[in-house]
Amino acid sequence: MSVTVEDLMRLPSLRQAKVIGGSGGMRRVVSSISVLESTKPEILVNELFPDARSGYSGGELVITGFINCTDDVEMQCENVRRLIEGGEVGLVLYYVGVYLPRVDQRLIDMADENDFVLICMPEGKSNLRYGELITDVTECIYQDKSSASLVSDILDRMSSAPRSQQTVATALRMLCMELGCSIVLGSMDGVLLELATWPSELEDTVRKGLEPYLPFPFERGSVRCNFMPDAVAYCQTIRSDSGERYQLALIRVGMPLEKGELEQAADTLRICINIWGRQSGTDAVNELVRAILQDEPLRMRRLAGIFHIDIASIHELWLFCGTDAGKVKKHMKEYCELMRQYADTVFGAVFEGMPVMCLSTPHSLRETEKVMVGMIADMRAVWPDAVIVRCCGLNNTTDCRRAYLTVLDALEDVRNIFPDRCLVLQGELEFAAECRKLIDGGEDAAMRSLAPLTALKSDSESGDLLETVCTYLLDCDGSVTKTAGKLFLHRNTIKYRLQRITDMLGYHPAKMPEMMGLYRSAAVYRLLVASKKT
Repeated sequence: MSVTVEDLMRLPSLRQAKVIGGSGGMRRVVSSISVLESTKPEILVNELFPDARSGYSGGELVITGFINCTDDVEMQCENVRRLIEGGEVGLVLYYVGVYLPRVDQRLIDMADENDFVLICMPEGKSNLRYGELITDVTECIYQDKSSASLVSDILDRMSSAPRSQQTVATALRMLCMELGCSIVLGSMDGVLLELATWPSELEDTVRKGLEPYLPFPFERGSVRCNFMPDAVAYCQTIRSDSGERYQLALIRVGMPLEKGELEQAADTLRICINIWGRQSGTDAVNELVRAILQDEPLRMRRLAGIFHIDIASIHELWLFCGTDAGKVKKHMKEYCELMRQYADTVFGAVFEGMPVMCLSTPHSLRETEKVMVGMIADMRAVWPDAVIVRCCGLNNTTDCRRAYLTVLDALEDVRNIFPDRCLVLQGELEFAAECRKLIDGGEDAAMRSLAPLTALKSDSESGDLLETVCTYLLDCDGSVTKTAGKLFLHRNTIKYRLQRITDMLGYHPAKMPEMMGLYRSAAVYRLLVASKKT
């Protein structure tokens, strides 16, 4: 659901109304509309908003004429303050100049300070009807719900709620109102953790009636609830990123749940448990990383707002491969703090078993490489096959998603082409993917890609020459000294072999642009050799 106060101001019943305060809240999402004519603010606390666990849902637009306290400005201000604390988005004032003499400046100031939208209906008109606005708003919200994203809506409302109200219980209450059903969150051993009922007066009935059913004997399914006529509980197991498992049940009376409602509710609750179940923290960033790498713009924007992160500034991904994700995760905060010295935006998490860091472009390549060398040295001391993959120059989150998938597809080939490489760049991944495509194109395509090496195979020492040219190009960056050290041979032996290779090819292996084809041939050759071994 995404109906905002700004959207509602276009409705026929609000065409002539004016926003007189709290204009900063115009983009807040409205979940429902309600009427308030209370004189005692404590009623709002004790009856409407008893506590964050059982009463907070937020998101309502409230109608009032302050009929019972038209001359008591203090009472009006106290009522508005309680509405703000309860998470409501705004107040529509009726009968100003009729029963309510005027709107006091203190009300306007309070609305501005809290981005609580204060709307004044046309002044001096006694023929205005609450029902007209209620009908317009209700119909607008109902029509929007059919095409809404429940996850994005709840995240948006949760992020704009007071910090003290950002709890799993609040999310449960919001879901309860959106879906029009009772919602139960329990542990796997049958302990009732959270409950939100629809309508709210059924809480005692549902709480007592659920006892024989908990824990539910299946991970996903439905069961009839005998404690209420025509009620069915739809159940699904939720697993948080910390590994904890919960049972979620949606109890609907009469009409069955629509397709996808249970999945959306489960997804929403899982995210809220990850973020607010532990009062935010490092683990909660997992959800933002998940949204980026799955390229989900709506969820990404909501989560980025919660963590105050500029998603547009993310231009790099670092992936820590060949490691124990759980152990690397413990050091993720330390790694992020280290890189924040050289990049403005840095955060990290574990996604699908892979430790990932998201960064803006670092200020210094030299310092960045120094940090990466230190990280990989620490990792390889524990995991000898560890590799850090750095994907840079990413323009948007779609590029991030594509880069992540390329790592999954091409990293094994990179390891076969560059077996000693512990710091892998995106270009090397893309190069490995191109080589794999040549091989997958069939035998003819593979043989054509090997053509530059064909001349070497006719020599009696072809094995030594192939090993030398592959090592020289792929492992040692064209260095004779490094090649000699890598192959445990004298430099003169390497020089002799390179001269033989030059004579047989008709050009030096390091000569451009001929080297480009030779380099690719060497890579394809290594991939073919590796495939034969397996």
